[in-house]
Amino acid sequence: MAWLWSTKSNQKRKLEKKLSASTSPKKPSLLDEHDFYHDEIELLTDSRLFGPEDPKKLSEHLPSRVYGCKWKLVYSTFQHGISSSTLIRSSREHGGSSLLIIKDYMGHVFGAFASHPWSNPEPKFYGNGECFLFTLHPEYKVFKWSGKNCYCQMIENNRIIMGGGSGVFGLWLDEDLHCGSTQPCETFENLCLSHDNHFKIFGIELWSFDEST
Repeated sequence: MAWLWSTKSNQKRKLEKKLSASTSPKKPSLLDEHDFYHDEIELLTDSRLFGPEDPKKLSEHLPSRVYGCKWKLVYSTFQHGISSSTLIRSSREHGGSSLLIIKDYMGHVFGAFASHPWSNPEPKFYGNGECFLFTLHPEYKVFKWSGKNCYCQMIENNRIIMGGGSGVFGLWLDEDLHCGSTQPCETFENLCLSHDNHFKIFGIELWSFDEST
């Protein structure tokens, strides 16, 4: 059964209060619209890695073009097997941005928002400043693009990479999705996302956004 959080009426009252305080009516800014919509999120499939409040937290940092979009699970190690080639193919078929959720064997949950599909055939960095890294459990933190470099996302021999600089990667997953590594990087100025720099993967989910809704 899909999850749905809706506090739209409360958010609407807050928005109306902001507007009424102004001496002249004006169209809500993008920030106002974000305040209004981010609490309504629908997942078309249940997650085995998300906590109940996690989608709402992450939605505050997503680009405005995916506000109100339904979240669709397009790859899961629990459903589709352990294969980065399958994940990459699913991302290419669905297109658009995606959320990568990872859980390690120590119970830490973390991941990345990718602005572009995982489908670039050339081993070079691409993506844009919408990309970010995050941790969900045991502590919630978001690491946005620093602007120091453009090493946002890359596929190299079916290895998935987010962030880089000075010879390290913010997030690196091997081609078999068995293990990965995470280090502080210049792109996102992030902390280590897992319990250690090197981790074993318990499960992965890739979520896309239905931008037609």
